[in-house]
Amino acid sequence: MATAVLVSVEEYLNTSYDPDCEYVDGEVVERNLGEKKHSKAQRRIIYYLGDHYTTLRERIYPEQRVQVKANRFRVPDLCIAAIDAPDEQIFRTPPELCIEILSPKDTMTRTLEKIKDYLEMGVRLCWILDPVTRQGWIATPGRLEDAADGILRADGIEMPLSAVLEG
Repeated sequence: MATAVLVSVEEYLNTSYDPDCEYVDGEVVERNLGEKKHSKAQRRIIYYLGDHYTTLRERIYPEQRVQVKANRFRVPDLCIAAIDAPDEQIFRTPPELCIEILSPKDTMTRTLEKIKDYLEMGVRLCWILDPVTRQGWIATPGRLEDAADGILRADGIEMPLSAVLEG
């Protein structure tokens, strides 16, 4: 069994990864991405939110590093910065919303670990989308709710899954 090579926070922050990786307790963790359905969903979400909620346009960030704890950096597929967030190269202020788009190799267990990190940091809610099954979930502290009606909601924002996921 392979043993992970631990690196310092400084080494992680000063190393370029392509695509960007996460950092969890000293370990550099690769992210599952790069497939067409994932990319299309990401693009469609950006367009949908930017078109329907123009005040969000300058606050939507794809693949932005977020320091959730001193020794953990996550990279959500998309996040929406708080309206009064400071200008940070790495977000240390909790975003208003983090969005994770599942790739075929993602597991819900691993995704929920990321969601837990966001929520513990102070993010009030997260969305999880599965482009393959065309399902979505809304996560808040202590709760994971299925978007049974096909609409993801967050503080005055509504996004139908049908608008961003292929039929």
